[in-house]
Amino acid sequence: MDLEPIASEVLGELVKLGAEDASVIAAQSFERMVRFSNNAISVTKSIKDVVVFAYAALNKRRIMGSTSNPSQNALKEFARRLIESCKILDVSPEYAPLPKGPFTYPTHTNYDPKIESCEEGVLEEYVKQIVDQAIKAGGERTAGALTAEASRISIATTGGIRQSDRSTRILLNQRVFVGDASGHGLACSTRLNTFNPLAAAEEAAEYAKKAVNRGPWSEGVYDLILSPTVAADLIQHVGEAASAFAVESGISFLVGRVNEEVACDLLTLVDHGVADGAVNTRIFDDEGVATRDNVIIERGILRTYLHNSSTAKRFNASTTGSAGIIDPHPWNLEVYPGRYSPDEMIKEVKEGFLITNNWYTRFQNLRTGDYSTLPRDATFYIKDGEVKYCVAGLRISDSLPRQLKSISAISKERRWIYWWEVTTPTLAPYLLIKQVNVTKAVG
Repeated sequence: MDLEPIASEVLGELVKLGAEDASVIAAQSFERMVRFSNNAISVTKSIKDVVVFAYAALNKRRIMGSTSNPSQNALKEFARRLIESCKILDVSPEYAPLPKGPFTYPTHTNYDPKIESCEEGVLEEYVKQIVDQAIKAGGERTAGALTAEASRISIATTGGIRQSDRSTRILLNQRVFVGDASGHGLACSTRLNTFNPLAAAEEAAEYAKKAVNRGPWSEGVYDLILSPTVAADLIQHVGEAASAFAVESGISFLVGRVNEEVACDLLTLVDHGVADGAVNTRIFDDEGVATRDNVIIERGILRTYLHNSSTAKRFNASTTGSAGIIDPHPWNLEVYPGRYSPDEMIKEVKEGFLITNNWYTRFQNLRTGDYSTLPRDATFYIKDGEVKYCVAGLRISDSLPRQLKSISAISKERRWIYWWEVTTPTLAPYLLIKQVNVTKAVG
């Protein structure tokens, strides 16, 4: 389906009906998924979807809406209802005109036609290899999902923007079991030639084998080594807290901290609209502004919030190419590498844990950054610089701002992480964090 005429048609209707400002995005996605359990394929499915998102402003009144019906009559009716609804809204004090083009857009190679075409049988063959690798590496049974996704997107705005983009990604989320012990593996890529699911399957099986040997532990304060999977889960919340919308709403622990120290000087965090291997690549934001690299934290110092044109106006700043019409947000986060290997980090730990996976990260207070999370699958007890055995039933309860300042080592190795617990793709290392409170998740 040609998306450019759809975006332009809806924009034209909105303007004809009186919109002074408008942005229309037409997006098409195709997803093919193969699920497997007990070493066999259990479900295959394909989903193709078209959605049109529209923002309109009339006399400083603002409205947003979406439709999944791309027929010409339905789109005209969608535009009409949007404008009629906008007319009865209150004037918005947050109104700012959409940015005017032209912009210079970045380019990228995060598109693979082999993923977009992905004929029947391709993912099934991958799954067969993934299961075989897990069993060969010592696993008894395995379950997970392999997903191939392709997206195309076009935007048209009253700021003179007409632009399109396309991207692909392939994702593996897998657990491997030995008895009741388990290990977790992830792989993601934007191209088939850089996708390495067999390494993820082997790692998950190795974790599961080691997790069979369990031992005791007590509640207390420990040093933690977070795998890239766990580190990415925490770092994505730092990116979310950098949104100017979160700051304004009082749900960010970064309120009033620009150009102040918010982390140890080892940490540099950057958001990329476009980066090699970034599975949420976008060359433009929802206002049509070119995305860019934004240094959020530089050697521990908070350098910027993420802005759209509305928040930028209120903060006396410039848009960072991060719109969300309402909520500016990160696209793809990167933690700069450190100088340690994971083994060297383990040797630095007097007593602590290596956390390989976590679920259910929940904030008790977004304003202070107090949260808890549950380690899952293989978690290892470290004593005097050596891994001793696996443990279970942990809960991490701490403050994210405190942890950012307590990072004592960052690994050279990094991985792109993206799955249901990490919804902002993050290029994450291993992190060694000192003096973390660990309690029992069960009685």
